[in-house]
Amino acid sequence: MSFSKANTDDPDGSDRIFFNTDVQEAGDFSRDLSFWRLSGSSIGPLKLTECRLNHWRADNCRLQKLSLDHCLGEHGFYSDCRFDSLSACSSFLTGSHFVNCQISKTVSELNSFGLCVFSNSKLSGSRFSEVSFIGTVWRDCEFRDERYYFVRFPSSVFINTRFVNCSLRKVIFRKATFINCRFESCDLRESVFHNAQLTETVFEQTDIHQAANLDGIEGLKL
Repeated sequence: MSFSKANTDDPDGSDRIFFNTDVQEAGDFSRDLSFWRLSGSSIGPLKLTECRLNHWRADNCRLQKLSLDHCLGEHGFYSDCRFDSLSACSSFLTGSHFVNCQISKTVSELNSFGLCVFSNSKLSGSRFSEVSFIGTVWRDCEFRDERYYFVRFPSSVFINTRFVNCSLRKVIFRKATFINCRFESCDLRESVFHNAQLTETVFEQTDIHQAANLDGIEGLKL
């Protein structure tokens, strides 16, 4: 299946199937792109403004230089996908699942990834500012060389997850749960761990006391 300029002029861009297809240079458009099914495909460069991307299903895809501005993408499922140089602003990408995914060099501001689930996924070399990950679940994941400022993870759960060489300035981990996690060479200045619960969690070359609020934290080995 091909994706041509004629497709983008169709007022209804939803409910499409892409198999081993390159979807790129589609221009700047606004529409409902929900219920896309993608397998073995490459998406981008692509600029999407005020689009709905609900219920996407993608397997073994590469999403490169995808720009999202004021978009809504709920309840997606992404497996074995690679996100390169994703740019997102003022968008809601909530309630989605990411399995065996790689997310690199992403720039994200004023977005919400609330209630998403990440499994065996890796985030690297990204910059997030004022992004919400409220109620997210992270299992067997890795954050490496990430730069976060005022990013919020309240009531999130981290299991067997590593933070390596990350700047986590003013990051909110209020009421978060960490089980068998590691922070390695991370900057935690002005971060908040209020009422967080730590189980078998290690801070290596990382000063947890840089945090602005450790009140009510449980399981911290001083």
